[in-house]
Amino acid sequence: MKKLSVLGALTSASIFSIAAFTPISAVAEEKSASLAETVATQLAETTAGQYDVEKTHAFLFWELSHGGLSTYTAKFTDWDASIDFNPENPAASTVTASINPASVQTDHPTKPDEWHTELANDFFKVGEFPAITFKSTSVKTNGPNTGVVTGDLTFLGVTKSIDLDVKYNGVANKPWLGDLDIIGFDASTTITRSEFGLENALQYGIGDEVTIRISAEFLQVEKESAAE
Repeated sequence: MKKLSVLGALTSASIFSIAAFTPISAVAEEKSASLAETVATQLAETTAGQYDVEKTHAFLFWELSHGGLSTYTAKFTDWDASIDFNPENPAASTVTASINPASVQTDHPTKPDEWHTELANDFFKVGEFPAITFKSTSVKTNGPNTGVVTGDLTFLGVTKSIDLDVKYNGVANKPWLGDLDIIGFDASTTITRSEFGLENALQYGIGDEVTIRISAEFLQVEKESAAE
């Protein structure tokens, strides 16, 4: 029994030694290769063309520091976006979006309607600027399913170039959608609001940097049949 115990201990030690000296880079490379293969398969199955945001599965949040004590989070509930998607060459894709700033929503517990109206009118000046818009100017891939979408953001009448860090989440075909593809993306960016003229409450320690987070599905736009 002693010999078996010693042999077992040596075998276990050898296994642990092999595991300990397996290069982490090799594991990472294997995972990356697997991801690249999966994404390539998904892209090959995706139809090129226009995709519009599918609003029942689309979320746009913004957040900023509330005096360093918490991260204040809100969202816009009325927005549109369209992608001209090229699965063979994602860098050739384009994106446009438009947000209705009057659709701002928060979790205010006692006077949500009053607070949302104040945000819309005093902060976002919806009477003068009824839309926040984005139009891509370039797309660069930096991984199998990630990239950077650069574009012009127009907010409060000021236009500045921003970068969106984007992740492609894949493609699906739902039975109730027929042959139409639906694709998903996550995106995020950080802007400095004072650069767009939004300086409200900065003097009270409310953050100047605003992080924007988007998670959305986009439905393939069905092409109209040619007239007979």
